[in-house]
Amino acid sequence: MKEDAVREKLATCTRIFAMQGLLGMFGHISAFLPESGRVVICPGAGADKAKARAEDMLVLDLNGHVLEGMGSLPREWPIHTELHRSRADALAVAHCHAHYSTLFAIASRPLHPVTMSGAIFADGVPLYRAAEFIDTPEHGRRLVEVIGNRRAVLLRCHGFVSVASSIEGMLHTSLVLEDNARKSVEALQLGDLHPLSRDECVRIEPTYPEARAKTHFTYMAIQEARWDRQPATGLGPPV
Repeated sequence: MKEDAVREKLATCTRIFAMQGLLGMFGHISAFLPESGRVVICPGAGADKAKARAEDMLVLDLNGHVLEGMGSLPREWPIHTELHRSRADALAVAHCHAHYSTLFAIASRPLHPVTMSGAIFADGVPLYRAAEFIDTPEHGRRLVEVIGNRRAVLLRCHGFVSVASSIEGMLHTSLVLEDNARKSVEALQLGDLHPLSRDECVRIEPTYPEARAKTHFTYMAIQEARWDRQPATGLGPPV
């Protein structure tokens, strides 16, 4: 994709994340253009992500230098640059302080796949155990080590990071992760969980559902187009 198209799609995705309560005061998403080595990222804390437009996106290099844009650079930009630098499939990255998945970054309980969609997490969701901001390249490299080749990682007492090979995949992965966490929390009120095994996950979802991710993005973009622009705060589940 050309950079202008990436900016437009990332802005749409930013608004969708805000609509879903995954971005509020905090959190940020990015996309990488490997041909140019440029990172397109949404503005940081305090930006009205519910009204984000293509022209609001910032452009960085992999060292965190702002090349274009006037908004606030997210404090934890090394989350994005180090993942983009280290993984060929990390063309889109999200960091969110989403409510239900963050509960698993607080409690002593692993987040297992419990839904059919959650089968994309067959290899689990590891925990970055240090309680710290990922605001230096060194911290970013430690995050890269923890996530390995998985699709997402929980940050202790903080939130999650998800990785995908497309903006559509990043949205789908993030929404599925939060949905899986929410249903886990609610199901625990009924009794013990019965998560999917790795073999069941692989049988259900042997490869990443790229086509479904694109459909999911299109569906959410339609919902966002008629949204009333009332953003969630990111401090609790959307109401």
